[in-house]
Amino acid sequence: MDNSFSRVYVDAVLDPGYKNWRRLFYADSVAVHKAHLVMLVERGIVRRTTASRIKASMADIESRAPFPDRIPDGMEDFFCAYEAELGRRGAEEAAYLHTARSRNDLDTTIFRLTLKRELLDLIRQFAEVANSILVRSRAGEAELTVLYTHGQPANVSTMAHYLTAFLLDFLEGTESLIQAMRSTDHCPLGACAITGTGFPIDRERTSSLLGFSSPVPNTYQAISTSHWLALPAQALQLILVDMGRLAADLLHKASSEVGLVLFPDDLVQTSSIMPQKRNPVILEHLRVQAGLAAGVCDSMVQLFRNAPYQDVNEAADAPVSQFLDSLRDVRACASLLKEAVSKMTSDPLRARTVALSCGATTTELADTIVRKSGVGFRVAHRACAAFVRSGFDKGTLRETFRKMSGRDLPLSDAETDQALSPEHFVSVRQTSGGPAPGGMVAVYEAIQSSISRIGDALARMEERDRSAQAELNAAWAALDEAP
Repeated sequence: MDNSFSRVYVDAVLDPGYKNWRRLFYADSVAVHKAHLVMLVERGIVRRTTASRIKASMADIESRAPFPDRIPDGMEDFFCAYEAELGRRGAEEAAYLHTARSRNDLDTTIFRLTLKRELLDLIRQFAEVANSILVRSRAGEAELTVLYTHGQPANVSTMAHYLTAFLLDFLEGTESLIQAMRSTDHCPLGACAITGTGFPIDRERTSSLLGFSSPVPNTYQAISTSHWLALPAQALQLILVDMGRLAADLLHKASSEVGLVLFPDDLVQTSSIMPQKRNPVILEHLRVQAGLAAGVCDSMVQLFRNAPYQDVNEAADAPVSQFLDSLRDVRACASLLKEAVSKMTSDPLRARTVALSCGATTTELADTIVRKSGVGFRVAHRACAAFVRSGFDKGTLRETFRKMSGRDLPLSDAETDQALSPEHFVSVRQTSGGPAPGGMVAVYEAIQSSISRIGDALARMEERDRSAQAELNAAWAALDEAP
């Protein structure tokens, strides 16, 4: 077969793929070669003396790093270049390394191995961000703020209540990512092209040596499924969307018109022409990078739309490399989120002003009227609405209530003011999950439980990786020993 390829094809496909392999996948490909060769020797498929010579050739390749910056002429991919280098060091022995495997199962095993490690590192960072947000939330338990619905002031709350709402979503997303990684954590090696092999291989052994939880159960599934890539992308996309939403909301709260949150000088930029400008650009960059990375995540899912359920290049190096590269933006988003939330201050005095000027505490006034007078809530609601429309005229409140209920309002002016107090509004909301100290107990319990689960999952995955690495190193060293 003529291995001369179109220059256009080389420049657009083969060379970028080769460079991706050199940059992202080379170290993991060597690990997979090692685990596979160890298993072949242990199963009696390849002689130990042959494996020892292959091992020496692999060591020589690693020490010399003979791979050029551009794909060599006539080569299809990095695997072919690696196999050619092995052949130069012992053609007959080199061929044994590829016994009972195909590029189908080999490539997807390497991709999963790389993706697992990168996602594990990302989850560690997310855990740090979560703890940082929790610290800032605890510090904001007495900081009044105003929460908005449909872009309008709605209720008074605290910064702790506000931030922990996002934190719970962030933690839920992180746990979903861990759950999604379970699909990535199965080893395809041994599936070969599609149906496995007639050689007596041990798929459990290679899976264990590489730190996977188990082999992919079905050999056709091993080379056809998209879930190992698409499920983590979906989980990560939701986390990024939530990050962008928080950034957008904080930008609104930081606007001059609202003024509920402030950012220090090292997180804002000014204008080249307008001296008064204090632009909290860290939030915009968080939103932008989250949007860009979320777009890549979405493409990982949409890429497989109408793709045949086969081994296809939608699950090859180009999309996987793009997804891995997008994780740089995700890490940047996580760092920006941690920095912005940690350094953000609130303005409780401004919160009181906004709350009282917009009537954000009149819900509690209506509730108080119901409790004191025994009328239905709709009567109290309409009386309070008239009160707000009148510019908070207590006479209007009393007159409207009398017309609607046929009785006098059972509240003095002082009691009315107390009901409208932002501090009172928060303190009575002891509902589980509400902003009062009693309500926040359940919130913190849920957060701590989630953080503990994430920590436990991280510890289990890290221990399995350490154990597998030690086992592979020992088995690799033993290849030179006499049987």
